[in-house]
Amino acid sequence: MSDALDEIFCCDSLKGVVADLPEPAAPTVYRADNGVLMMVVGLVQSEEGLGYLDQAIMHCPFCGIKLQDAKAIAEKVSH
Repeated sequence: MSDALDEIFCCDSLKGVVADLPEPAAPTVYRADNGVLMMVVGLVQSEEGLGYLDQAIMHCPFCGIKLQDAKAIAEKVSH
């Protein structure tokens, strides 16, 4: 795992679960181009190819540390 990915993990549990996921799911936790920390929560195969459902991560699902807030995300996302 790269040093860039290491810096987004707040605990060993989150880091471990991401490291053990198979392709094409890995990496499921990533920092988007706009800086928002995201997690892939679903995959679907369609005629156009593999599709991903992403969700912004507000708190770590393992240790509960606040990683980002809705206001900061809204400022980074353009519609």
